[in-house]
Amino acid sequence: MKQFLFFIFLIATLSIYAQEYKYTPVTIAQLTEQKDSLFLEADAKYILKDIEYTYGQKLRIFERIKIYTKEGFAFAKEEIGFTTIEDLEAYTYNLDEGEVKKTKVPSSSIFVEKFEDENTITKVTYPEVRVGSILEISYTIPYAGLRMIGVQSIIPIKSIRVYLKSAVLRELTITQNPLSGIVLTSEKNDDGIFYSGKNIPPLKQEKFVTNIQNYRAQIRIEQVGSYGERYMESWEEIAALYNDTGFFGKQLERKRYFEYDLPKILGDEINPLKRAKLIYAHVQDKMEWTEYYSRGSEDIKKAYKEEKGTIAEINFIVIAMMRKAGLNANPLLTATLSRGYVLSPSATIFNATICSVEIFGNTYILDASRKINAFGELSNEMINGNGLLIYKNDDWKLFPTSPTLVSKEINIVNATIDPIVKNIKGEIKTRINGYFSNRYRSNYENSMKDSYWENLEEMHNTLKIENPIITGDENVDLPITFKANFQKETYVEDINNELYFSPLFIFGNEVDEFNDTERKYPLDFRFPYHKSYKINFTIPDNYKVVSLLEPKNLAMPDGIASLKYDNNVSGNQIQISMDFEINYSLLGADYYEGIKKIFTEYFKISNAKIVLAKK
Repeated sequence: MKQFLFFIFLIATLSIYAQEYKYTPVTIAQLTEQKDSLFLEADAKYILKDIEYTYGQKLRIFERIKIYTKEGFAFAKEEIGFTTIEDLEAYTYNLDEGEVKKTKVPSSSIFVEKFEDENTITKVTYPEVRVGSILEISYTIPYAGLRMIGVQSIIPIKSIRVYLKSAVLRELTITQNPLSGIVLTSEKNDDGIFYSGKNIPPLKQEKFVTNIQNYRAQIRIEQVGSYGERYMESWEEIAALYNDTGFFGKQLERKRYFEYDLPKILGDEINPLKRAKLIYAHVQDKMEWTEYYSRGSEDIKKAYKEEKGTIAEINFIVIAMMRKAGLNANPLLTATLSRGYVLSPSATIFNATICSVEIFGNTYILDASRKINAFGELSNEMINGNGLLIYKNDDWKLFPTSPTLVSKEINIVNATIDPIVKNIKGEIKTRINGYFSNRYRSNYENSMKDSYWENLEEMHNTLKIENPIITGDENVDLPITFKANFQKETYVEDINNELYFSPLFIFGNEVDEFNDTERKYPLDFRFPYHKSYKINFTIPDNYKVVSLLEPKNLAMPDGIASLKYDNNVSGNQIQISMDFEINYSLLGADYYEGIKKIFTEYFKISNAKIVLAKK
């Protein structure tokens, strides 16, 4: 669906130097075309896309879309995410009795929706759209502060041209996204850079991709930082720049505002790791996050006194306190998920600063701005590729934000099978730590505990929860334990007087998440994890086990991932055990085959059946 409001694409047939924009008329051949010769499965495609952008000022757009199928009708609704739009014109082209019919979109089909935050979206609905139609739109944005221009969509683009103009090209770093695998040709002139490309493939929709924008073909525009008359074009220069600025390095040098508190925080503790945790807990408890991201602070003393601050201010306090306590703590500049990966030296791509502390050869990444973060944990939006770690002596290194510590989930279920009503009932107990706990606290931070159980019942049809208990959720340093009684109806199926049921209770994968033959993008699991399942089914009286599943033991090289399943009978108990491990946060696409085998086996186990029969 066409909802890429801030990643605008365009193509055209204009000359770079043309003052008036003229496009080839829509033809009968284009209207009668039934499918693209290269992208045979496309529901729609961009015939033309053109964008002309004067940096920091005007944005001009023209585009044409060909509709091939009814699924392509989704593109008959355009959404434009800019406050001010000028010269908006849109048309639908159809073939009518052998002639090209051009229908203008009336003003009644153009609607401006305003939001409380003063942002607006202009919605355009094309009339008379049918299979074969061509949609055309053009408009101008008088002021647009774009940092990137998207040149790839969820449908193919036959031809694209982008003209980026600026009187200060020397002050800009302009790059194409190397992760996309798509490179547009480029040509410079006195006014700017002209990019063009043909047959741009659509973005592939794949699971375990957290931010598809990281892999979208795009032109990135960053202002080069300056120090005096010098431009900052390397990480070394950028690190020095930040250390010398008043809102960053100078603020980290300030210490008098907490000198009275620090001795009370540390007491007699001499262990470096424990001292770090004491400081982290104090700042996390004392400070309230204003929910603003920032790279630095204008007045760190004021933030500490008022007990509230931006993400950088709160973590600056942690860094300064740890340094005063003799710890090797340093700022880590990061970009949140919405900004995409940091791919090249830039002073402005970052929008947050967190803390790094090195203790006993281990590096801990901390963010004290969120109450739900245990020591060494980051909230989901902060896990985003590499950050820039800056040391006091202007040394630097790119440091990954991806977690390395394995988070664990342990599930224990004791269930009794009722052969009369075909249900099971029993007790379920789950214990989670690490990022499993962090995600729970994030999802249910402002809601009642009952919401967790209600959501569990909604996710698993016919599951009823009774006597639920949750413990440990209010202390970020403790694992969280969930315990409840349950009943699940229609869990058992009677076929020819034999009872069939799946072995994994509510923990199975009903959908095979890896059915593609090949993988294009890296696999992002967000954090390493280990899930363990111990499920015991009590066999009804006068029944015996006819068949169990075959044990499985799959493992990828170097401990990347594994799955181990076993089941056996002991007396009147069927004992199920399964361990599932993913030991890396991020894996390249070349590991796809191994991961696919493990997930496919998980899917097969989930949908297999244990069979009972009367004795």
